Amino acid sequence: MTATTPSQDLHAAPADHVGGIETAGVEYLPEEARDSSPRNVGAVFLGANLTWTNVVFGAFAILFGLSFWQTVTSMVVGTAVGTLAVLPTATIGPRTGTNMTVSSGAFFGIRGRFIGSGLALAIALAFAAVTVWTSGDALVAAAHRLLHAPDTRVAHAVAYAVVAALMVTVALYGHATIVAMQKVVVPVVGTLMVAGFFAFAGHVDVSAPGGNYSLGGYLPTWALSAVLFAAAPISYGPTIGDYTRRISSVRFSDRKIGVALGAGMFIGVMVPSLFGAFTALAFSNPTASYLDDLVTNSPAWYVLPIVAISLLGGLSQGVLCIYASGLDLEGLTPRLRRTQTTVITAAVAIVLLYVGVFVFDAVESVTSMTIALNALITPWIAILAIGAVRTRSYDPVDLQAFAEGRRGGRYWFAGGWHVGAVVAWVLGGTFGLLAVNTTLYVGPLSGIAGGVDLSTVGSAAIAAVVYVVSLRFVEA
Repeated sequence: MTATTPSQDLHAAPADHVGGIETAGVEYLPEEARDSSPRNVGAVFLGANLTWTNVVFGAFAILFGLSFWQTVTSMVVGTAVGTLAVLPTATIGPRTGTNMTVSSGAFFGIRGRFIGSGLALAIALAFAAVTVWTSGDALVAAAHRLLHAPDTRVAHAVAYAVVAALMVTVALYGHATIVAMQKVVVPVVGTLMVAGFFAFAGHVDVSAPGGNYSLGGYLPTWALSAVLFAAAPISYGPTIGDYTRRISSVRFSDRKIGVALGAGMFIGVMVPSLFGAFTALAFSNPTASYLDDLVTNSPAWYVLPIVAISLLGGLSQGVLCIYASGLDLEGLTPRLRRTQTTVITAAVAIVLLYVGVFVFDAVESVTSMTIALNALITPWIAILAIGAVRTRSYDPVDLQAFAEGRRGGRYWFAGGWHVGAVVAWVLGGTFGLLAVNTTLYVGPLSGIAGGVDLSTVGSAAIAAVVYVVSLRFVEA
């Protein structure tokens, strides 16, 4: 049940502590450096989901034309599917002692893990940008109502910069500081969101029917909504190892780690998504900006809580994204330190944000981006989940072969690539992109199920079948 003991050349990483800059990167963390617990992992992913991103996804479902209860069913199904998809990967980090993308070399090969690094970078950068956008917009709207501050492009640009600066600062400190921050975010933001249900209750009719479905019918629109909700836990798949690698596989069982992660993911997505769907029903004349509508229609006493959610909730998700992107880039460029790669990826995320908000339509681009990335990351997660179930021990030395400039070893396979895993991911991801059905992009295979979006389920199923079959011919 435990990872293979590494050789003497893998030195102990210094323990990280709150307020100190973490010096460890993606190198192997020995047993004595495993100072975290399943409870910390649950808190991290619960807090990371209590953000405007998931709130807006909940509101999107209403804007797509679903009724409240139709939205709830798509929310429960999508969140449950996404959470179950990533649960098996919770065991990887404690056994490999490194992050998820480096660990993926055990299944994709030492060079094949570059696929995971690329996907993880894309996911982290995209969601970091979305987090800054949603939190910044909420701050501007609140300042406009409370202080009559101007609601201009300049104001939005400044708000984005402030939120981004806070995110980068915490991400630079690293693991221990992030965990401590999430333990504050969970009770504070969770309580404020629950209070929000009472703030808007007098203006909401949850029995109101839906209609005017954005994809022309109930089932395609419901499926689009479910895929969006599944995207939240799945998108965190590459970052799970950032936190589970610091948990001892000797002191904690797989079950405890999995239960903590699953609870954090599911509850974390459901609470803000329900909040978004519930409050969206309170807007009699909704505009293109849910967050503007939220502040405008909010009771005066709830505007300050909106500000607090914007800052704390934005930090909780954005910090995870920036921290993860720094680790993933370090895995690709071993000569750079984690702090350096974190600054680089943060700068890229901010550029993506400004382009997405000021050049493209935010709502449509965010929806389409999320679905497309989900179609690519889901088959990768499916392969990791199968690999995690089949594998009980890993070789931490050989997993670090790329960083050390070595060739060969247990995970070299065919020139550094596990052909079966790569082919499985390519086929699954290709189907996923071709089957996507959004308001901005409709894939050529989107109509194979009457318009129902099969990009997530189909891509995972194809990748899983091809990978399992390949294992009969290629030793994994």
